[in-house]
Amino acid sequence: MRRKLWLMAFFLITLILFSPPFLVAAEVKIGVLYPMSGPTAQVGLDNKHAIELALEIINTTNYKHLNLPLAKSGGLSNLGNANVSVSIADHQGKPDLGLSEAERLITQEKVIALFGAYHSAVTETASLVAERLKIPFFNAESSSPKLTRRGFKWFFRSSPHDEIFAGSLFECLIGLGHED
Repeated sequence: MRRKLWLMAFFLITLILFSPPFLVAAEVKIGVLYPMSGPTAQVGLDNKHAIELALEIINTTNYKHLNLPLAKSGGLSNLGNANVSVSIADHQGKPDLGLSEAERLITQEKVIALFGAYHSAVTETASLVAERLKIPFFNAESSSPKLTRRGFKWFFRSSPHDEIFAGSLFECLIGLGHED
């Protein structure tokens, strides 16, 4: 959960640093895509709780005693102390639903960025919408290598892909076979 908080903080800091001046508002709304129902709903619920804690740390001064990014000011100081809010969408692990929910979050909920997805197949379809509409999509979990090989300008991933995981596993296994 601590990793999720750091990732969310990194995402928000990046968003703040590279936001155009016209984004100064009372609220910064981010769309969050996770499976909130279905067989992988627990992943979505765990992430929802981590995001809620991150929002409390960012939007209040209750945690200013902690040495965490964005914990001291009560909002986003570079954006006039604007609060961060999220709109969470349930994609149920279905790529087609992820695509339609991403489009709804951007066009109807007016989010300025998307976060999450978890399933690589959902990330693939949802990020297509974000790329087309020029909205940043930050992903912390999906591990398919092709997600970053597409050359999208608006897609960002903070975790390794499957080939890196596999390579590291084999390096470990080889290392276990060699006694020093």
